[in-house]
Amino acid sequence: MLTKKFRDFIIGKDTYIVSWVDYKNAILSGHLIVVTILVGIIYLINDRLYGIYGNEPYYIAVIIIAIVSLILNRKRKYLLAKILFMLNINVIIFLFASNDAYRTGIYMFFVIAGISGFALFGHKDRKLAIAFASLSAVLFFISYWGGFSIQPKRVFTEEYIQISFATNFMIALITGIALLFFLVDVNHTTEKEILTKNDLLAKTNKELDRFVYSASHDLRAPLRSLLGLIEVTQKTNDPEEVHQCLDLMKQRVHNMDGFIKEIIDFSRNARQEVRRERILLLPMIQETIEDLKFAEGTEQIYVRLDVSPALEIVSDTTRVKVILHNLIGNAFKYHDAQKPQQEVFIKAIQDEGRVRIDIEDNGIGIPKEHQEKIFEMFYRASEKSQGSGLGLYIVQETLTRLKGSIQMKSTPGQGSQFRLFLPDQNY
Repeated sequence: MLTKKFRDFIIGKDTYIVSWVDYKNAILSGHLIVVTILVGIIYLINDRLYGIYGNEPYYIAVIIIAIVSLILNRKRKYLLAKILFMLNINVIIFLFASNDAYRTGIYMFFVIAGISGFALFGHKDRKLAIAFASLSAVLFFISYWGGFSIQPKRVFTEEYIQISFATNFMIALITGIALLFFLVDVNHTTEKEILTKNDLLAKTNKELDRFVYSASHDLRAPLRSLLGLIEVTQKTNDPEEVHQCLDLMKQRVHNMDGFIKEIIDFSRNARQEVRRERILLLPMIQETIEDLKFAEGTEQIYVRLDVSPALEIVSDTTRVKVILHNLIGNAFKYHDAQKPQQEVFIKAIQDEGRVRIDIEDNGIGIPKEHQEKIFEMFYRASEKSQGSGLGLYIVQETLTRLKGSIQMKSTPGQGSQFRLFLPDQNY
């Protein structure tokens, strides 16, 4: 795995890559260029050790051109960097292969050059890939059978030939394996992406079917109720009945408003990118409680907080608010009015690079047969359940986007506890 510093050196900082394949392609290009520079240095040192002179200008030229290619790659001139690199290695391989007398195996690099063309340019620039693979093949045949040599013919010692052949073979083998691994890895990752997208598409289609059915019902039901209440209001002159009808209308409108808000939360979570901000949890929890405490029937609920004023997390503010609003809202909504003391206890602590938030109530609880399904879309635990059945589903989906998790314990008649874990991006 590349370190961030080395990756920035190869492809530059603040680089925008269109796709994962393009990103990997830029990394591969940088790697091959760096390998070319190192090979040039190795041959330069090797020749000096064996007292061979005259090749220095070629090695230096290769190193300089490779460095220029690396700079172009870093400046996001990816296509130009690849073209310059491919021309560089084909020319230098031909230069030495034409004078090799087929003994040091330098011609093996033509195979690597041909594979490199396809690995670097890929299907997107396949014409260039074919052109450079063809160039490697043509240069091989010219050097092998053409009797053409740019450099003067030289005689090398047997030891130098053996060392050079072994070095060329190992470099060609390692580079070839690396290129094949890259191509297999790209194919494997692309296949995984397709399977993941297919699973996501199937999930989305299933959710869409359920959403259309349930949303149409939940939007039409209060509208039908409003129409009925309007008709009743039109037929009566009793001020008390009119007042009761208006209160019921207001309740239906609030229900519709809450449902539309949940739909908006669901849509935003599915489409918007995660934004990381510093969040002080205590003020956010207190603000959520203030927003919810005036709901009908919540006047008697006592809220206990165990949250440090200094507890901070780096996460998405909007999504964390949605999670807290739904969970604290449910703790209020499903309180047990029969109990003399109705409580909600909220605790938050730092827990090994993440924040744990417990929201516990002594409300009516959730029947055991419903506990495994409460996070499903539009699931209601009973006919008496308030809301659309979207709230806990949104909580789980939102936590998934934040790479968090949630646990639930509930005992009917005694209350419920929701424990959620949010990763802290400070860590």
